[in-house]
Amino acid sequence: MATVAVSGAQGALRTRISEALEQVFDRVISPTLADEEVSFHHAEWVVHLAFSDDSDQRELIGLLDAAGTCEVSRLVLVSSAMVYGAWPNNAVPLSEDATVRPNPESAFAVHQADAERTALEWADRDPQRQVIILRPTAVASPGVAGLIGEAMLAAAPIRTRRDDPPQQFVHLDDLATAVATVVQLNESGVFNVAPDGWLTAREVRELLGARPIIRVPIPLPGRLDRYVARRVGHQAPKGLLPYTRYPWVVANDRLRAVGWVPRYGNDQVFVAADAGMPWDSMNAKQRQYLSLFVGTSSLLGLLYAAISWLRRVALRDDS
Repeated sequence: MATVAVSGAQGALRTRISEALEQVFDRVISPTLADEEVSFHHAEWVVHLAFSDDSDQRELIGLLDAAGTCEVSRLVLVSSAMVYGAWPNNAVPLSEDATVRPNPESAFAVHQADAERTALEWADRDPQRQVIILRPTAVASPGVAGLIGEAMLAAAPIRTRRDDPPQQFVHLDDLATAVATVVQLNESGVFNVAPDGWLTAREVRELLGARPIIRVPIPLPGRLDRYVARRVGHQAPKGLLPYTRYPWVVANDRLRAVGWVPRYGNDQVFVAADAGMPWDSMNAKQRQYLSLFVGTSSLLGLLYAAISWLRRVALRDDS
C-alpha cells in the first residue's frame, strides 16, 4: 500500500493538499512528533508544509531525523517564493535559478530559506534521498488564504511613493495539485508555483475598483505591518514592506514542463479571495477619510522624526 505523510502547518492548506494526494496514494497520514516514527515505516514520501513565521527549525530537524530512521528517502518541502526576496534589481519573472536572498526583516521569508537549507542538508547525508522544493507565490482562495496571501491582499491598496510592482496570487487548489504532480517525479529539484504571468500595477488598481490607492510618503515598516494586522484581524507576518515595494513574481515554466497546469489566473484569485475584505463595507466618504487619515498620520510621523533629530543635534551642540 503506497503511503504519504503530510506534516507541518495545519489548516485549510494541509487539508486541500491531503485531498489532492489521496488521488495519487492509497493512504495519506498526518504524523506528529509523538507517533511519526511508527507511521513513517509505511511512508514513501513526506510532504512538509513549512508555512510558518517561526524561525525554530527543531521540529523539521526532528521530523527528518525520524523519517531517515524509518528509511524514508523522499521529501517535498512546500516553501515560499518569498525566499528570493523582493529587491529593486530582481528579474521579472524570477526563475528557480535565481539566488535565494530573503529580505532579513521578514521572519517568514527567512524561516522558509532556513527550512530549505535544512532539507537540502538532510538530502546531502544520503545519496539515495530526494528532495523537491516548491516555492509558491502568495496563496489565496475564496474564504481561505495563506499567511502571505492574506497579508498581500490586505496591503494591495498601500503603496509608498511611486512603487507599483507586479503581483501574483496562486489558488490554494492549484498549489495542492502542484504537490500531487511533483510526488510522482523520480528526481530532486526546485519548482516555482504560480499562475501564468502576473498582475500589473494598472490591473491591480482596476481590480481594487472604487477603493483608493493609499500613498504613504515615506517607508514606514511598522505602520504597514500594523495596518495589515488590523485588516486581517489577527497576527500577520511582519516585515512585508519590501514585498509591497519591489518585484518578486516568479516563472512557472519548469513546473508546467512536468505536466502541471494552473486552473486559475491571477485576476480570478485576486477577485475571489479579496471579496468580503473590510473595504467593501465602507462607503465613499469613509474610504476618503481613511485615506486622508493614513496620509496625515504619515506626515505627522515624518514631522515628529525631524523634530526629534533636530533636538538631538541641538543637545550635542550644547554639550
